Amino acid sequence: MNHIQTLIIVCLPSIIWGILFIMATPIFQEVSPIYFAIVRFLPSTMVALIILFFVEGRTAFRVDKRFLFVMLIGAFAMIGFNVIVWIGIKLSSGVMGAIFQPIQPLFAIIVSFILFRQKFNALTFITIIIAFFGVFFAASEGNLAFLTQGEPMGFFLIFIGSFMVVFTGIFGPRFKDYSVLKFTVVTNGSGVVALLIFAFVENSLGFAPLPSMENILNVKWELLYTGILAGTLPNLIWYKGAKIIGAVNMMLVSNLVPVVTISGSILIGFGVSYYELIGTAIIFVAMGIHYYNVKRNHPAL
Repeated sequence: MNHIQTLIIVCLPSIIWGILFIMATPIFQEVSPIYFAIVRFLPSTMVALIILFFVEGRTAFRVDKRFLFVMLIGAFAMIGFNVIVWIGIKLSSGVMGAIFQPIQPLFAIIVSFILFRQKFNALTFITIIIAFFGVFFAASEGNLAFLTQGEPMGFFLIFIGSFMVVFTGIFGPRFKDYSVLKFTVVTNGSGVVALLIFAFVENSLGFAPLPSMENILNVKWELLYTGILAGTLPNLIWYKGAKIIGAVNMMLVSNLVPVVTISGSILIGFGVSYYELIGTAIIFVAMGIHYYNVKRNHPAL
């Protein structure tokens, strides 16, 4: 794999997710987050499932202890982000959810050290701190009042949900006998089942009514992008990147998501504050340090 191909694999998921966040605002005005998540992952996971069957055959679906464990962490991560984090955001604020993005690599480092005694150099920690400050500065727009907004339970739920997300990234590269396609299908497939169960419960309790046809048509192009490009595909590429440069490094690269989102907002005419631009510049600095740090251990980059 050459230099350009590796960079595309590492950066493409963040680009896809950054564009998705631009589209998420109008979607959430019409569709509940739980159904948004189902649209993201159900169609693309079914397509990936069919591809897996033709590429690897029936042996890819053989159930063993490892298979069940992969299903568990997939459902665990999916519910963490698409249910618990969003409930936390509703109880607190969107800013509170945004600032946890750059903290996820720190969660991954802690878990990797506890479970696998994996160590990281000081430059990795410096990159995490700089990236966190950049995202924090852009999301808060220099106003710390958001820290007192909403209920304390919201902060706790976002913390727990963000922590749950890191497990698929940590364990993915360690399943050497699982192809990237198989790992993605199993984790996303079990996650979709968990989402469907939660959607049924939320709908039964009246928290997430089914969207009407009018709601769907109002955001049809956004949902089309969500279902085709922003579902399983970036996850598949992300796991591939994690096998090349490691899960923690891929999580640090994911700090490009707000950069893409802000850049896209400028291009389509949305208002962007100076705080967001300065925060973006800080994130670029963190990514430059991160690129240097990763390149020392991965010459292919």
